[in-house]
Amino acid sequence: MNKFYQNKIDITVLVTSIKQREITIETANYYSEICSEVVIVDEEEPYLCSTDIKSLKEAGITYIPYTYNGDANKKSLHSTYEKRLIAASQSKNKYVVHSNHDERYTYYGLLACMSELENNRNLTFCAGQAVAVRRDNSDIHYSRPHKNLYGYQNINNINQRLYYHAETYALVAHYSVWIKESYINVTEKTISIHDLMPSTTMMEEVIFELAADLAGNSKAIPELYWIRNRLNPPLHNSNGKGKHVFKTIENKLHLLLSELDDIKIHIIINSFWNHFTFVHPSFLSRSIILVKLMARKVIKKKKINDIFTLLNNAKINYNKDDLSNVFKSMGL
Repeated sequence: MNKFYQNKIDITVLVTSIKQREITIETANYYSEICSEVVIVDEEEPYLCSTDIKSLKEAGITYIPYTYNGDANKKSLHSTYEKRLIAASQSKNKYVVHSNHDERYTYYGLLACMSELENNRNLTFCAGQAVAVRRDNSDIHYSRPHKNLYGYQNINNINQRLYYHAETYALVAHYSVWIKESYINVTEKTISIHDLMPSTTMMEEVIFELAADLAGNSKAIPELYWIRNRLNPPLHNSNGKGKHVFKTIENKLHLLLSELDDIKIHIIINSFWNHFTFVHPSFLSRSIILVKLMARKVIKKKKINDIFTLLNNAKINYNKDDLSNVFKSMGL
């Protein structure tokens, strides 16, 4: 273990991948240095040989090959969540967190989230603050995605949790530290909804996010937690824009929230309409987006090359040695 860290955190990190196995294993090795258990669920073929699997096991990493055996029309979303479900079911710890195959959580961010859950039994999942790393040619710069995570605290009755999350939308549930049983239940619920209504749109993430609100309270703490990797090519498979996207999500929400008699789904959809403007189909919306893009080219926003300036200005708590270790593991 890296001498900087005193003890490994009792969290199971769930790392799932489609391609880029070498990067996936680098990510798993990073987590094996700071967390007590790591589970990889990998669908890239050919799978690892027994010798490689044994080497991972010796490092505290469980490797599980994955093959989707269901309806081809349902694969995209079903397999995404099924891999996470398989990984979570292997966990021996009370807390789990899913990580993208090429991204990182900080040691102190994970530790702070787990401590928050331990000290506040009213919470079901907890995240921290995110920073994205980008490269233009040889120039590394940083930005703050998911700014709504700052000050995010969703502690209320179920209906109000749903309204709050929709209005103050943040990608919080997917990348939080979770109580394992709740994570498994929400993942199973999400799979069932997507299987009943297979679709691939640019808003599918909201089903898991709102299913999470049904499970319990959540919050985001001010610690630096999540390093988003914008260096590698993205592996997106979502598509489709227009009113039909919102209608698809509305129909799925009717399934998800069917047991809530007094929930007003139109309020949630209206909030999404205001947030997911890039999905809008109208000529006016497209024109506004085009004007903004042109304006950005003319008035170039100054890139932030010093991450500490970004963190300090955003009042995000961090540890320099911890951050240095993260970037080292990413080859930065």
